[in-house]
Amino acid sequence: MKDKRLEKKNAELVKKKLSELLSVYGFIKTKPTFFTRLFEDRIEFIHLHKFSYGPAFRVHTGIRFLKDNQEFIELNGIEASGHKNEYPINYDFSYHKDDASINRCANQILLFVENESLPWLENWREGDEFYNRQDSPFRLSKDGLNKEDSETLSKKLLGIKD
Repeated sequence: MKDKRLEKKNAELVKKKLSELLSVYGFIKTKPTFFTRLFEDRIEFIHLHKFSYGPAFRVHTGIRFLKDNQEFIELNGIEASGHKNEYPINYDFSYHKDDASINRCANQILLFVENESLPWLENWREGDEFYNRQDSPFRLSKDGLNKEDSETLSKKLLGIKD
């Protein structure tokens, strides 16, 4: 796809379609590339990174705990770029000019979310798992931000309105 404007327009169509598909799981598009769902202690998110070299995405899954005081969103979970042998299913997150490829791309991202992201997110909701495992995305607050300030920051960074 040579025309960058058309490529960008079609990327927006993929995200719009994906927003509809992810709403079934409680995700809402809160920023141009973030789909989030809010829990009492965390925000779970799906983030799309549009590659600059062509019409394709990388998909990130992550968790932002509301008590986190970092001033950026850490991409702390699993990801996929749609490369062969990355996962048991060869996901294809590319799209082209036609509506069929835009729909296929959004559905491939949904398939990744259903097969990989949702189980990964569920795993971190089990018991004390996120406190005990070394690869846990959980981060304790290290500076003086109070709970309300940390929650406000977390929501703001991910575009969640109070």
